[in-house]
Amino acid sequence: MGENTSLSNDRSAQAMRPLFWPVIAASWVGLFFHFGSLLVNTFGIFLTTLTREFGWSRTEVTLAFTLAMITAMIGMPLAGWISDHVGSRRLIILTMISFGVMLTAMSLLSGALWQLLIIFLIIGLVGPGTSAIPHANLISRWRSKRHGLALGIAMSGTACGGVIWPVFAQSILDRFGYRISYLLLGGSILLLAVPIILFLLREAPDPSQPDDPSASAPMAGMSRREALTTTQFWILTIAFLIFMSSVQACLLHLVPLLTDQGMEASKAAGIASLLGLAGIAGRIITGYLLDLINPTIVPVIAFLIVALGMLMLATGTTGLPAIIAALLIGFGYGADAASIPCLVARFFGMRSFGEIYSYIFIAVPLGGAIGPALMSAGFDQMGDYRSVLIGSSLLTILAAGMMLRLTFPGSAPDRLREEP
Repeated sequence: MGENTSLSNDRSAQAMRPLFWPVIAASWVGLFFHFGSLLVNTFGIFLTTLTREFGWSRTEVTLAFTLAMITAMIGMPLAGWISDHVGSRRLIILTMISFGVMLTAMSLLSGALWQLLIIFLIIGLVGPGTSAIPHANLISRWRSKRHGLALGIAMSGTACGGVIWPVFAQSILDRFGYRISYLLLGGSILLLAVPIILFLLREAPDPSQPDDPSASAPMAGMSRREALTTTQFWILTIAFLIFMSSVQACLLHLVPLLTDQGMEASKAAGIASLLGLAGIAGRIITGYLLDLINPTIVPVIAFLIVALGMLMLATGTTGLPAIIAALLIGFGYGADAASIPCLVARFFGMRSFGEIYSYIFIAVPLGGAIGPALMSAGFDQMGDYRSVLIGSSLLTILAAGMMLRLTFPGSAPDRLREEP
């Protein structure tokens, strides 16, 4: 019986190899067009246009964005649960269609603020289903030897969106106005992203269901409740919260920081754009390293790289050193994308991967809310960014030290198979 099961699994593995990398390509497309890539990176582009068109204040328009962010954070665990129990592909397709429809509906605004709020509320509800949570769950269930690299490539779609979407949105807004622009953005999701996902994205065949039905077995790993009682879960959550707070603060404040030091605004903006490009490389290289060395060491290296970049900025550097600092921070910023799901799979297995990952993933948007606010407060108190940059870098080094305390349990779940 065991020999037959092994042969069945070998045949299944061979059949899956041609399917795996098209799945990664589809995930890249999904994450390039997803809520956190497209909406977040274009919201500021349309902000002043919406206020001027309808007479709303910036506070009122931003309220819609805040509502979507809060709703999305609350909905992340639900998205994780659905991806575990219903399937990631179904969730991604349904929420991407809903997201595309809501962006298209932005072209129909008539001036009533409640319309904007409802649209963004719905976007916040479906947003987690388009995010990295179901994509990482789906990719991890393929159990590839190239797990880290696959995650890094797919997650680079979000980073590419950060580079491309602001420029693209501004160009179509200048040429066509906001109504046509939202039609184009929503239409690109519905007519381009969704068909690609429908055609290429596939759930992994269940390894517990080979040709011999009697060989079925329950999915290995911890439940959400079990994971919440482990030291590893809380180290990952707190360390990445600290890390993302520091990185997001630098992302938001880099341009004013450099202009305060005497750099021209255009040059400062150019350096800031390098963060996104470095983030793309960071995701792919981090993913490759996760397959090559101990995966707990990879985020430690990334944390220390970011800390070094922040210390360089704290010296008041400009010119080439400022460019190097931005590249270091941007490169390290890509570390969370592949590292978190890879470590979740290694520490907790696949039984409740989506739920567990979703709880740790909340650290990403939460850090985006906390870090910039703390840096602003620090600047207001001290009159410059030096002290808060040094403090952030020290906290990031502390987070790296926390990650060094991570150890795999005695019977760490096997996440790899000799597959794609």
